[in-house]
Amino acid sequence: MLGRWAGAAGVFLLSANGLAGGAMAQVDLKGRTVTMYVGGGAGGGVDIFARTFTQYLPRYLPGEPQVVVSNMPGNGGIQAVQYAYNVAAKDGTAFGTTNSGPVVEPLMRGGFTGNYEIPKFRWIGSLVKGDTVCAVWHGSPAKSLADAQRQEVTMVSTGATSAPMRSALLMNALIGTKFRPISGFHVGNALLAIERGEVEGICNTLSSMRTTRAAWLTEKKLVPVVQVAMARDPALPDVPRAVDLLKTDEQRQMLEFYLLPYEFNNPLYLPPGVSDAVLATYRKAFAAVMADPAYRADALKRGQNLSPKTGQEVEKLVGRLFATPKDVVQRTVEATSPKK
Repeated sequence: MLGRWAGAAGVFLLSANGLAGGAMAQVDLKGRTVTMYVGGGAGGGVDIFARTFTQYLPRYLPGEPQVVVSNMPGNGGIQAVQYAYNVAAKDGTAFGTTNSGPVVEPLMRGGFTGNYEIPKFRWIGSLVKGDTVCAVWHGSPAKSLADAQRQEVTMVSTGATSAPMRSALLMNALIGTKFRPISGFHVGNALLAIERGEVEGICNTLSSMRTTRAAWLTEKKLVPVVQVAMARDPALPDVPRAVDLLKTDEQRQMLEFYLLPYEFNNPLYLPPGVSDAVLATYRKAFAAVMADPAYRADALKRGQNLSPKTGQEVEKLVGRLFATPKDVVQRTVEATSPKK
């Protein structure tokens, strides 16, 4: 573990320094307050990752400014992304993070009216690779993927276009599950609804579950029935992967497109128009936090299995995402949109 981190830290530092050049000295945040806009509710997975990170960030920013967190969970996190794009300061005193939803929604939602363009953000890096699973509460009549393919399973969702909704519907379309996602819940009561038996399960990232309800997994109160992610999670060797059940290249293209945003989950970004000097400053600070043993230990204690990517890597992934052929996007949209 430490050896892998040491190697990764070297790559991160080289990447950050390569952009910085002589511009680093131009940025000084001493006496300033930096706000991190979080596209998620307090206590949710995105929020917990963000608050852990911001505890260590100030010491690596020039002038060691105070860093505060502002939660903007509205519209699945789109509110925060729009604010960062249109309103937030461009002098280094504002940056943001989000789940994958607002990143891909401009492509996925027909007639998208959000006022932002994802490729124009300036990417600092990302903290984790998404690893979505669909799981059921231990009291559910469905105990396995085969059960979920035979009988209806109610699944909690925070909105009609949220990731839990889309993931459940995609599994229905690709591997024949009978998930019935129910929208209208919010971050604060979605998991409580599962515990109360109001719904049977959820499609969500393991990284989020491990930071908010780790005991549910370790005590097998929440039972994963299918891994949506392309890579198998080492902790779930016996849980089937959707990718292994696909029958056509078309299905694989759809799944790969859908999962691409999860390759840079919990990304950190600066508003468009921020200078190269500010971007370099934040990328260098990000690399330093990723290399900080205290941060790594703290994140691990909180169940955060970090798999960071540099800002340059995130930029390339965003480019790939928005270069996806329109027919693949359209098929995925149709498969993951609730039927009226």
